[in-house]
Amino acid sequence: MTEAMTGAVAAAGPGTAMWLFGQDWTFTTVPDFGDIRAYAKALLVAARGDGVLAPEERDWVLGYIGTLTGGDRGLLRELAAYPADEDVVALVEGSAVLSRVARVPLVFDALRACDADGVIAPGEIEQIKRLAAALGIPEETVDRLQEAHHREKAARAARIALVFPDGTPY
Repeated sequence: MTEAMTGAVAAAGPGTAMWLFGQDWTFTTVPDFGDIRAYAKALLVAARGDGVLAPEERDWVLGYIGTLTGGDRGLLRELAAYPADEDVVALVEGSAVLSRVARVPLVFDALRACDADGVIAPGEIEQIKRLAAALGIPEETVDRLQEAHHREKAARAARIALVFPDGTPY
């Protein structure tokens, strides 16, 4: 875990998950993830789909999961050391919640995790599509999720450029 990530995780608290779900998805309650460990591991395995788990990808997953769990240090330490070498299909098949309720969010979050280093590599897309197929999500939906992610990323970049035309100060 990088120094910046350690600081971000230390700042996470019980209300951070509710804020994130409200901000990203307009939820009014925090959903029961069931197995957040399997969710996080599936994100890391997908991000390693090109054979390399970039530090930015691991940090994105740790920051995201840290926010969702209020900074569960034990889980974050486990994920920081996790080699991400398990079969992604086996990870999700063992969880009724992931294979039922969190199917599409898991695929979308996998795209975001894979793009944390600035590129979604072909091997990562392959791994995500394999995950999606195991969850019963059509390839066309994965393509549409990827397009939505790219539009969201472009909108964020445009907003930042408008607010900070000389570059971000921090």
